[in-house]
Amino acid sequence: MTEIMTRDVALNKISSDIAELEGILESVVANDTGILDALSQMLSALHQMQRKNEQLQKRVTDELSALNEAVQQLDLRARSLQKAIVVEGDSSADQNPEDGLLEFLFAFLSNTTEIDIGANVGRVSERLLAAGYTVYAFEPYRPSFQKLTERLSGQKNFHAFEYAIGSGDSTMNLNVAADTSGEDKWDPTLFHSLTDHAMLEDCKFTSTLPVKVRSLESLQKAGEIPESAGLLKIDTEGFDLNVIRGMGSGKFSVVMTEYWDPVHPFGVSGHGRLEDTVKEMKARGFAWYIVIYHVDETSTISYYSNRLRTVPKSWGNALFFSDHATFAHAIRWCGEVLPPTLYR
Repeated sequence: MTEIMTRDVALNKISSDIAELEGILESVVANDTGILDALSQMLSALHQMQRKNEQLQKRVTDELSALNEAVQQLDLRARSLQKAIVVEGDSSADQNPEDGLLEFLFAFLSNTTEIDIGANVGRVSERLLAAGYTVYAFEPYRPSFQKLTERLSGQKNFHAFEYAIGSGDSTMNLNVAADTSGEDKWDPTLFHSLTDHAMLEDCKFTSTLPVKVRSLESLQKAGEIPESAGLLKIDTEGFDLNVIRGMGSGKFSVVMTEYWDPVHPFGVSGHGRLEDTVKEMKARGFAWYIVIYHVDETSTISYYSNRLRTVPKSWGNALFFSDHATFAHAIRWCGEVLPPTLYR
């Protein structure tokens, strides 16, 4: 009997312990469910906060973009309201901005000697002497040479030579132009040439004159000109390539040559093509160039750089550079003085 009572007490104890354990388990399960619910609510709140943050960031970004655009518009408007101070030059300076560029480059060239081939009566030589250059000028047409020396021979840094310049030493016939308009429309001395190229209807080659031709290489070897120069200006009305081919080993920082578009009246016979000059100059280490061009029919004067294509009916000058620093100074000057031509 006592054993039965002891067993019943033990069973009751076990049942009580099981019931207590079941209560504990139910409590744990209930607590875990609460934790999961709390976590789910927290995640939902975080997602909402993230969405609000993304919306806020987008609104801030849009507002900053709008503000930046408004600032840019104000800046452009302010720039458009600013007017450059323009110092008026003579008509020659207005029509020949490349001469102003040559003056400007004086400050950036370590060698300030200039060789002026096709100097005519000395308009450009005079400007460059005033800028500080030492000038060696070449003009084969005697009447123009006489005016050149009368104009500038008193200046100590000026040296004049009655030669044409070509690829070698020889005697050649200079084609002498004449104004046939009957109205004194042209200065024919600007068009004399050693090439027999196409001309205008009212300005023609009418005679020839034998002239002495020297090469730059020959002049350098004879000590008549320096072996190097900061500037070499070539204006020979279609004979420029021959001048370049006679440069020899002479060193030049900037070389300016003339060109004619193939449909320009002077260029239709194939002389003065820009692509031919670029090819020749690149072979000599002149990697960069600027073209300042004119279109007479529209009075356009503009510029572009490092492009072979020429504007239809244009003529002008190409400036070649042996170092990028000088080219950079020149292109900056062009951007401040001339409207650009953009190629798309």
